[in-house]
Amino acid sequence: MSEPVLRTAPAGGVLFRIKSNPTAGDLSVLMLHGWSGDENVMWVLETVLPQTRLLVAPRGLYPIKSGGFQWSAGSGSLESSFADFRAGADAVDAVIDDLVQRDQLDLEQLVLMGFSQGAALSFAIAGMADFRPRALICLAGFVPKGETDKLSGIPVFWGHGNRDELVPIERARRDLERLQASGADVTYCEADVGHRLGIECTRGLKRWLEQLDDVKPG
Repeated sequence: MSEPVLRTAPAGGVLFRIKSNPTAGDLSVLMLHGWSGDENVMWVLETVLPQTRLLVAPRGLYPIKSGGFQWSAGSGSLESSFADFRAGADAVDAVIDDLVQRDQLDLEQLVLMGFSQGAALSFAIAGMADFRPRALICLAGFVPKGETDKLSGIPVFWGHGNRDELVPIERARRDLERLQASGADVTYCEADVGHRLGIECTRGLKRWLEQLDDVKPG
């Protein structure tokens, strides 16, 4: 297995951190950080993931004065729409194109995993892209406003804290119902924590990913 390295996507100049393991399983995971994060913060979840062929974490487009980056030119608030994340989605698409060309990424085995604003971006990508991700992982996130019919049948894991002070649990539950109404195959985990992934949901995510890795897409 290689050590993580930094690369820049030729289109758009997006910086990302990548770890490649060509002898691993079929799944590749693209990790999208939340507000004020960067290409390094999501790697704390590496031990939760199964052996992945590619593990990739891009840096958000917009620097924040207090430090870190975000994916939306605006505030990226709970009132955001898919369109508000268009620039971020295009940036991630540039990374994905580079992975397809240089690393033979299999789009049918690509899992989008996002935390908070990064989860919102994951849903926006899936709702607007011309490819269908293998699965989506939402950690303490939300679904932006927009058409969600393209999410029908996609496996989704959602972990949320019932004391989340940034994305209230009531919003998460409403978005869960919205996804289910669109036909998404949602596995939901709720823990007694704030704006983070609780230990129960961490374990649940690990089990869910192991099962996902065992089942080939239909």
